[in-house]
Amino acid sequence: MKNIISIFTAALAACTLLASCNALDIMQDNKLSASNMWQDENDVITSTNGIFYRMRSNFVQDKINVFYWGEARVGNYMWGPSLENRVQDNDMIAVRQSEMTGAVASCGWSALYTAIDQANSVLKYAPLVTMSDNARKKAIGQAAFARAYCYFWAVRLWGDVPLNLLPVESTTQPETYPVRAPKAEVYAQIKADIDTAVENGDFLGNEKYFATRDAVNMLKAEYALWMYTTQGGGNEFLTMAEEALDAIGISSSKLLADYSQVFSRDNKKNAEVVFALNNNQTEKLTGGYYWYFYMAGANVAAQFQQKPVPIYATQWWSYSQNFVDILLHSKTANGDKRVDTNLGYGAYGEGDGRILTWPNKFLGDMSVNPTVFDCDLLYYRYAQAVMMHAELKFYQKDYVAALQSLNIIAKRAYGVDTFYKDTSREAVLDALTNEYFLEFPAEGVIWWALIRLDRIWEYNPELEAKKANNPNILLWPISQSSINKNNKLRQTEGWS
Repeated sequence: MKNIISIFTAALAACTLLASCNALDIMQDNKLSASNMWQDENDVITSTNGIFYRMRSNFVQDKINVFYWGEARVGNYMWGPSLENRVQDNDMIAVRQSEMTGAVASCGWSALYTAIDQANSVLKYAPLVTMSDNARKKAIGQAAFARAYCYFWAVRLWGDVPLNLLPVESTTQPETYPVRAPKAEVYAQIKADIDTAVENGDFLGNEKYFATRDAVNMLKAEYALWMYTTQGGGNEFLTMAEEALDAIGISSSKLLADYSQVFSRDNKKNAEVVFALNNNQTEKLTGGYYWYFYMAGANVAAQFQQKPVPIYATQWWSYSQNFVDILLHSKTANGDKRVDTNLGYGAYGEGDGRILTWPNKFLGDMSVNPTVFDCDLLYYRYAQAVMMHAELKFYQKDYVAALQSLNIIAKRAYGVDTFYKDTSREAVLDALTNEYFLEFPAEGVIWWALIRLDRIWEYNPELEAKKANNPNILLWPISQSSINKNNKLRQTEGWS
């Protein structure tokens, strides 16, 4: 851990020296110089580590993270205002109801593009610096994965997006004030970067805070399923997904026996984690979005504060009563062992003993009050590979094989070998949807799965009504700040 912290600290220093603070929003100072930076192998290694520091900096923002950029938009079926104060700020309401404008904080892409620019620097200079072949291939593979990962987020969120492939080192570059490239070009570049990362897979290493072979294949599989289901891709993308998932290996042995331990701050980088971004309080991070779920001490009876109710400031987000009922039913009717991890629930309120609820995962250090959010940020875990394999088999119309994978997930949850038995298409689709909701709440996964399965309209019917006036309702507006600073940018059609 000390080594990881040192790496990130050094990376921060390197990032400060490197090209891009914000290539899309602000003018560069035109004083950037590559000649003093890219001298030897250590420069490349430090700069490569800095990409992942920049990625983490993007996703720990209060309103820019995997929750806001995905799951919160599932809407009222799953999420609602805090039970603590029954209010949300305007940005939160806008995201939950898919009524965002360019003024909403979650529309910002600046930090995401800062990470992309850092990756561009490594991909430009790593081939030129004198260094060992193994170190060069590792740097190129890491940077290619990171750029693909960031652009995959960007293109799913905004559709057409700027496609910068060179670092911003001068105000005269077209990358300084880019236009939005057609999404087809962005998707093609993502595939090319994934291919580069795969080619260099043997050199990536096994550190889960960075790209590994399995992390690359997780991205490859998710990308391929997305292209098949949402971008009119053909069967070659199912083949691509199958290659990636076969390389990972689909087996119950990839999952921890105890679901709760996947998210424990005392069990970081556990065997089920594929890709995470390190979070520790030596750098005074907020821990991302988790703190929005936890309670103010004044609203929790003293004997329950931190035992079991996590205390922080004001709870802004809560599961909807509908989703609480779904989780509780899964526990009482089917013995779902995941529910106690996914749902904190009980009569813990101060004074009237009212019921409080919160997602009971990703808990930080509760030995102190308020909670210290030092849990890692998880982006890929092996359960997602199993679920994507079930999806793949569903699209291939091999419903028996789809249930075999689904039952790997179900066995851990319910303790039953063949929990799902009905191999009809509709039954398998229902089972896939059900398990995404029950396995991944509060992880930023469910929104994307519902879009792939073409079921988002059922679970958020308000989107269907809004689609008539906004064909891009599943996308996002870009921030007005970005438009103001770059007159070549145009707002996403249908948004303001």
